Amino acid sequence: MPTRRPKTTEGDPSSVLVTGGARGIGLEIVRRFLNDGYRVAFVATQTNHVQRALESLRGPEDRLCAGVVDVTQQNEVERFVDQIRGHWGEITVLVNNAGISPKRVDQKVPWLSQMSRAEWARVIDVNLSGPFTLIRLLAPSMIANGYGRIINIGSLAGRAVPLIAGPHYAASKAGLIGLTRAAARDLAPHGVTVNCIAPGRILSDLTGHADAAVNRSALSRIPMGRFGTAEEVAHLAAFLASPMAGFITGATIDITGGEFGA
Repeated sequence: MPTRRPKTTEGDPSSVLVTGGARGIGLEIVRRFLNDGYRVAFVATQTNHVQRALESLRGPEDRLCAGVVDVTQQNEVERFVDQIRGHWGEITVLVNNAGISPKRVDQKVPWLSQMSRAEWARVIDVNLSGPFTLIRLLAPSMIANGYGRIINIGSLAGRAVPLIAGPHYAASKAGLIGLTRAAARDLAPHGVTVNCIAPGRILSDLTGHADAAVNRSALSRIPMGRFGTAEEVAHLAAFLASPMAGFITGATIDITGGEFGA
């Protein structure tokens, strides 16, 4: 069942911005919000990914907008947000999904000793500074309206010992949880909730086939005995964006099939 959503004006659906919305979890979040009747804008860094996503979604032009934007470039972010505001008014829901997770080649040498400062900085910039930039940009209008939903997409790697992800990715996602709590504390008095979703192993075009060696190993650690789906993460995001989740803020919600804490 579609979730109820707030209205910006009478009969006018709320606007959602999803970063990293062209593939994987982000694309399914975009699809879910579209199906729920929101106006949805999404960004990604690759033009071909954006085009393929638009072809896949086939959403109504008056409720779907996309842009090629690097979340680490504040000027690009601000221009796109201004564009959305010009078309639809203020953005009510922000989903910080954009993220990168470089994979190592040499499994024998400790990753920290191989990692350059530039690689570390790039991951932190995309995965942690990007959400900070968007929250700082959109929070004032949410405060002024007395309503807003901010949803950060974290990771199991930020909650437990990272068995697949690198130190930079784990640090960025742990930092995102901290940012979630701090922003929730600041914004709660103004009717704005801030929460984090921490997925475990979710099968998508980004994680590869289920029979890949890394996925077979991951499956052995999941008590539920299966991988999660991007659609399941999208359902959780839709709930957190709804009025039904109005008393939930500062939370990190695991969606791991029981892997975390098992």
